[in-house]
Amino acid sequence: MSGRWTVGVDFGGTNTKIGLVAPSGRLGPSRVIRSSALRGPRAFVDAVSSAVDDLARSVGARPARLRGLAVGAPGPVDAARGIVHTCVNVPGWREVPLQRLFERRLGCRCRVDNDANVVTLGEWRLGAGRGARHLVCLTLGTGVGGGIICDGRLLRGAAGSAGEIGHMVVQAGGPRCGCGRRGCLEALVGTTAILALGRRALRQGAPRLRHIMEGRGGGRLAPRWIGQAARAGDRRAQAVWAEIGRRLGLGLANVVNILSPERIILAGGIANNWSSFGPAMRRTLRAEAMCTPGRAVRVVRAALGDEAGILGAAVLVWETGRGET
Repeated sequence: MSGRWTVGVDFGGTNTKIGLVAPSGRLGPSRVIRSSALRGPRAFVDAVSSAVDDLARSVGARPARLRGLAVGAPGPVDAARGIVHTCVNVPGWREVPLQRLFERRLGCRCRVDNDANVVTLGEWRLGAGRGARHLVCLTLGTGVGGGIICDGRLLRGAAGSAGEIGHMVVQAGGPRCGCGRRGCLEALVGTTAILALGRRALRQGAPRLRHIMEGRGGGRLAPRWIGQAARAGDRRAQAVWAEIGRRLGLGLANVVNILSPERIILAGGIANNWSSFGPAMRRTLRAEAMCTPGRAVRVVRAALGDEAGILGAAVLVWETGRGET
């Protein structure tokens, strides 16, 4: 039984989470390492491998006897060759053969993929996407990532970069995105956009939002404070989320018109404000999407929470060999 454990690694800009996953999808022993302590790819491989050694011993296994290891990385990845091109917000990563480094160090097979694809796989097999053959998952945070399941397979496309829904232009000449272009969905609904709307709300009034921030020592504005103020009845904070919902609904309508998924899953920290942006999102989606009568798409919240990256990485190992498009 011990040899059937799979290792999932969720490589984030702040924390790297490592966990063993049982064949049932249950998360076993796990560990968290501050990503800032992992200075460069070699240090990352050494630290994660050391954690895997310890976790494997805790369940009576050796790393070479594990079912496999997979890493979800925050940036563009060549999944076929296991190469991380770059890592968003993590310096020192460029064309890193991460798959080969781990296989040499641990002796078990390894897979590497973009973190949004990994979350998509986790939600599809173990979370809110179970039973669906056509779905789209968006991760909403500082960035907006995406993954697509098409006819029961993860869609990669000709260049392996399919699913970059956050960089679909939905407002020509709109705000500048971190990718350098203007009007991307990420630039309209990501954290930067929410904070810009929140600062405007503060200038216009937003008494409950101001009160919440003063109660926290006048700290920096954050989406969670805007969400708290909206739930407390602050109309200007509510207007922030209504606008975010409208923009997101427009982006999702484009996704529906192109891909016709049966389900759309919203993951990431921004999705915690579902009750505030959801109504406007649904209104816009209904108005703009061309749905077949009786086959309206379901938009649901992700179910795996903070475990999505680890569990999805395990699914990436399990899905190896089943085919991708």
